[in-house]
Amino acid sequence: MLVKSSKQHIVAAHLASLKINKVVSIQDLIDTILQVCNQNSATSDCFKFINNTDYKHLSEGQYVLLKDLYVDMSYQRRIRLAKILNKLKKQKGFDINVAGAIDVALRPSGNKFVWDGLRRCLMVGMCGGDRIPVSLFTHESHLYDDECKKVEAKFFKIRSADSEKMALEEVFKSMVAYEDNVALSQLKLLKDCGLDVEGLNPEGKQLGGLKAFQEIFAKIPHEIIVKASQIYQNAWNSEAQVLGYGLAGLATLMNDSSFENHYDLDEMKIKLREYALNGGAPNKPNTITNPRVNSAAFKSIAYNIAKKVLKDNNGLKTSLLSDEDIDLMESF
Repeated sequence: MLVKSSKQHIVAAHLASLKINKVVSIQDLIDTILQVCNQNSATSDCFKFINNTDYKHLSEGQYVLLKDLYVDMSYQRRIRLAKILNKLKKQKGFDINVAGAIDVALRPSGNKFVWDGLRRCLMVGMCGGDRIPVSLFTHESHLYDDECKKVEAKFFKIRSADSEKMALEEVFKSMVAYEDNVALSQLKLLKDCGLDVEGLNPEGKQLGGLKAFQEIFAKIPHEIIVKASQIYQNAWNSEAQVLGYGLAGLATLMNDSSFENHYDLDEMKIKLREYALNGGAPNKPNTITNPRVNSAAFKSIAYNIAKKVLKDNNGLKTSLLSDEDIDLMESF
């Protein structure tokens, strides 16, 4: 059991915040969930096998016991208990006829790791089952655990990200796990910026919108992105996250050739903080990200900052957008 509690929200929060480098027993996960979601609970009608048909009929070798399975959270999605519950409620139980076999990797250590099918394992356990059919992959005997993890992470990314809708942040997490070079470079910059995505940099502030960050990654010098992140976080230091579009727009402004002709970074830092505080009537970060022209989103945000924060009359804001786009921005 990972956390002892009879409160569903506490169990759900703990499951959703498991550390990315954590290896967890499937049985421990199930035991944790069963404290709040079991056949004695108010929704017990969904914690059952449809038609009372479970996996007890399978022959040895066709299944694996849940207590013998592990999961490596380095590449898996966060466990969202509410989503699992909703699926069981919608289906009115667990149907083995549509679930299929889970995918398990046998590591040289002898431990079996679920790389695809984690949620099905949990649902089976929640419905009182102790086993599940398996498709087994055996790692080469000379591989260390971290090498096995990379292989499994790549399997997971190909299976999950390339065949069904998966959040960009979840794809990024799996790419980091199997050490994709671009993802590792982006993670380094995230860390330099003091930002976190999917628990990959727990000490950093949450980045809300990885897509915008990735779009400027190869277009704007990294030292400017780092400085923009510092200035943004100084301005809105009590906010729980950094808006990806806000950061990208600020970095776009600071990277414009006209910026350094009239302004410096210290002035930008002071003025953005003053704007955020606004004399006791704070301006939220989304006041710089809107309005914007979708075809020039980052430059539109840069325009907003030049206009609202710097109150530019030096030609900076007009250098950012075409006359047509400026007219459109002013019409909002």
